[in-house]
Amino acid sequence: MKSIYLYLACLLSISLFACQGNGRYPDVQQGKLMASASAYEFIDIDGTRHLLQEVKGTYKLLVFYDPESEESFGLIAAMKQSVPLAQWVASGKVNVVAICVNGDLSQWSAYRKRIPSQWINGFDLKGEGGVEPYFFLTSFPRLVLLNDANEEMKTAMGLDALIPFLEK
Repeated sequence: MKSIYLYLACLLSISLFACQGNGRYPDVQQGKLMASASAYEFIDIDGTRHLLQEVKGTYKLLVFYDPESEESFGLIAAMKQSVPLAQWVASGKVNVVAICVNGDLSQWSAYRKRIPSQWINGFDLKGEGGVEPYFFLTSFPRLVLLNDANEEMKTAMGLDALIPFLEK
């Protein structure tokens, strides 16, 4: 009789432990199930609200950054020095949208001299929470490449991973 109780206790504990958690595990595919990037909203340096669908270009390169982060400063500096990126921006193949997701408006305004004038300089009024429904980002800075239909093509931490992709 004791063995039946022991068996039932083991079965019950296994079933309880197996049911814990919500079953959602972040992975690369999760971004595909999120809200359409076309509806992502940000403001420009003049305070005008924009939807991502209004940005035109064969590709849209989103640069999500934190103005207080040395990594963000380094990434944007490297992007400004990239000859291929400058050529693609000049030709209209790539439209770069730099979006500040951390910090306040004064930090963003002070940071604007670091953003090239050919890029769109954006600010997410909702902060990181505004990005989450549209893009699965684990840290900043982060690059997200979209096609003209605002479908995510590639996410990367650095420009080196995107240049070969754009050269194809």
